[in-house]
Amino acid sequence: MEVLHYSPWDSVLEITKVAQEKGSDPFLWAIQVSSKLNSAGVSLPSLELANLLVQYICWENNVPIAWKFLEKALVLKIVPPLLVLGLLSIRVISYRRSCPAAFRLYMELLKRHAFALKEYTNLPNDDKIMNSLDAIIHFSRIFGVRSNKAGALLVQFVFSIIWQLVDTLLDDDGLLHLTPEKNSIWHTKPQEMEIDSPNNFDEKRIEHTERLLNLNTIMSVELIGQFLQNKVTSRILYLARQNMSTHWGKFTQRVQLLVENSSALRNSTVTTRKVFRQLISDSCKTLSQHFWGSSLQEFHALEQSRPLGTSASFCLGASRSALWLPLDMLLEDAMDASQVNATSAVEIITGLVKSLQAFNETSWHEVFLGLWMAALRLVQRERDPIEGPIPRLDSCMCMLLSITTLVVADLVEEEETASTDEIACGIVSKHQAAGKRRMDLIFSLQNLCGYQSLLTPPQAVITAANQAAAKAMMFTSDIHVDSAYFECVNIADMPINCSGNLHHLIVEACIARNLLDTSAYFWPGYVNGRINKLHQNVPTHMPGWSSFMKGSSLTQLMINALALTPASRYIRCSFFIDFEKSKELNLSS
Repeated sequence: MEVLHYSPWDSVLEITKVAQEKGSDPFLWAIQVSSKLNSAGVSLPSLELANLLVQYICWENNVPIAWKFLEKALVLKIVPPLLVLGLLSIRVISYRRSCPAAFRLYMELLKRHAFALKEYTNLPNDDKIMNSLDAIIHFSRIFGVRSNKAGALLVQFVFSIIWQLVDTLLDDDGLLHLTPEKNSIWHTKPQEMEIDSPNNFDEKRIEHTERLLNLNTIMSVELIGQFLQNKVTSRILYLARQNMSTHWGKFTQRVQLLVENSSALRNSTVTTRKVFRQLISDSCKTLSQHFWGSSLQEFHALEQSRPLGTSASFCLGASRSALWLPLDMLLEDAMDASQVNATSAVEIITGLVKSLQAFNETSWHEVFLGLWMAALRLVQRERDPIEGPIPRLDSCMCMLLSITTLVVADLVEEEETASTDEIACGIVSKHQAAGKRRMDLIFSLQNLCGYQSLLTPPQAVITAANQAAAKAMMFTSDIHVDSAYFECVNIADMPINCSGNLHHLIVEACIARNLLDTSAYFWPGYVNGRINKLHQNVPTHMPGWSSFMKGSSLTQLMINALALTPASRYIRCSFFIDFEKSKELNLSS
C-alpha cells in the first residue's frame, strides 16, 4: 500500500493556493479537490473540507475567487451547505462592518442554499452534520433543548439563523440596547479588524463601504422576509413557536422593535411590515399552516377590519354559499376571452381559494364543496346556451372537469409535499403527516351528491354522464370491458338504469388526476345496482377513442372506428386533462 507523505488536507490547500494564484476555473478546482479526496478515501460531502475552506477564507484569503471556490463546492455538494452556512455565521456576522463584502456574500449564500432544506437533509451523514452545527453555534445549549435528532436540531438551526439576522439589524440601527437583555445571545457584536494598508482610508473606498453597508441592511430585511414567507421555513418557525415558547417570546420582542423603529424595514420595497406583524400576531398559527403567500397578505387588511366573530358565521342570514361568491365571479372572469392574464387560471383560482379559506376560517371540506358548487353553477348557467360563434358550454365543462380539478390537485399536493418535507427533515412522523385535505376532498365529493339540481347534466353532456355511470356499474359488477365499449353501446339497451349526472363526471376527472381511486365507485348511492350480463350483440373489446387514447395501435380498423365515431365531450375533456399534465411535466423539466 502506498504511504501518503502529506495529508489530503495539505494537498487540498496546495491545490487551492495554486488555483487562486492562476485564477483557475472554480469548476476545475472542484474536480481536482474531489478527485484528490476520493483517492484518499474521504467521503463526500466532507465536514473537514467545509471547515478548511471557511478557515482559508476568513480572513487571510477574503478574495472573490476564494468565495467562488466555496460556492462551487456547495453547488457540487462536496461540502455540506448547512454546515458551511453555520460556520460562516459565527465568523462573518461579527465582521460585517469591517468586511461588508463578505457579509454580503454570506447572505447571498443563505438565499441560494437555506431554502433547499429537503435536498440538504437527505445527505448520507445528516446526523453528524447537524450535531457539528450544534457544536459550532451552541443553539441547543442556548435554547435549552437537548435532542440528538436531526429534525429537532434543524428547527433550532433555522430559528437561530433568523434570530441572528434580526439582532444584526437591531444592533446596526442602535436598537439592541432597548431589548431586556441589552445585547445579543449570538456572536453578532461587531469586531474590528486590524487595518495596515493606507488605501483603506481612501475617501472613495470609505464611500463605497458605506454604500455597501446600507445595501446589506436592506438585504438583511428582505432575507428575513423570505424566511417568514417561504413555505418550509415558515412551518419550521411555527414549530419553534410551539416548542420554545420562552425564547419565542424574546424573539418576537425583537421583531416588534424592528417593526416600530427600523428605517430599513419602513423603506423596503420588497418586504412590508405586515409580514413581520403577522409573525408576532395571534393569527401566526393559522397563517403558518397555509403558507404566508402574497394572496394572504392582500387579505390581511380585510381580516383586520372584519367584525367580532368569524366571517363564516356573519352572513347576514344568507346561505353559507355566499362565502364563495368571489369564486363565482372569478370563474366568470376566467371565461372572458377578451382578457389575457399573465398568470394561469389554475394559479389565480388556487390563490383565491386559499385566501378565502383563511379569511372565512372554514374547513377544507367546506372549501372543496364550495369550489365544486361554484363550478357547477357556472355550468348550469350555460345548460341552454344561445349557440353563437363562440359557444361556452364546452369551456364551462372544461372549467369544471379540468381547471377545477387541477386547482384541487394543487391544494392537495401542496399539503402532502410539505408533509413529505417535514418527514424528510424528521420534524413529523408519517402518522402525523396523513393527507387531511385529500380526506376532506373525499368527504366533499360524497356530500356533493345531495345537490341534485346542480348535478343535472346539460343535454349535450347526458351521454358522457351516462357512460361514466355505466363504467362505474360495470366495475362494481365485476364485469371487465374495454372503454370503447361505452362509445358503441346504447345506454338504453343496458339491462339496468345507468343514467348518470355531473357527479359521475367529476369523480372520473378526479380519478384521472389520481385524487381518487376506483373505491369511489362503491360509495353509497353512486350506482343504481349490479349488472348480471351484457348485451349479446356488442363485443367487450373494440377499437374507439378511449382505447386509442390509452395507447392502442393506429391500425386500419382503429382508423375506421375513429372516423365513424366523433370524440365525445368527455373524451375531449380527458384529452385536455392529459394535455395539462404534459405541460406541467415540461415546465418542471
